[in-house]
Amino acid sequence: MTWGILTHMWKLTRELREEALPHLERLGLAPTDPWLLAEIERHRYPTEAVRAMQMPAPTVSQMLRRLEQAGLVVRSLDSADLRRYRFELTDQGRALLEESRQHIQRAMERRLERLSPKECQQFARWLEVLVSEEVPKEQP
Repeated sequence: MTWGILTHMWKLTRELREEALPHLERLGLAPTDPWLLAEIERHRYPTEAVRAMQMPAPTVSQMLRRLEQAGLVVRSLDSADLRRYRFELTDQGRALLEESRQHIQRAMERRLERLSPKECQQFARWLEVLVSEEVPKEQP
């Protein structure tokens, strides 16, 4: 059963990515760019984005460099620690993040329409439990 759940989760993620990809490409974004833009919106430091995305630091650095060249993020020195860089979304970066979110959300919403509102709420709660940091206690 566990492998089946993982397989379905992988397939859902892949299908959402494939459906959103043409829209992202029209926006000039790679498949993981919306996620990195969202992390930079929340966490301005690359190390925090690396941790959140669970990707190698050199990969995230290359992605940030590309997004910076595209004018979607700007890099600056942290005034509190001049050894650290921080990133911020530009107006264009915010606009593309919002547009890409809408495409990805619509793809997911089409799938969620298969559930009743009650099932959808339950599904959202289950996902919250599954991704929470709290590890359930073993029962005797």
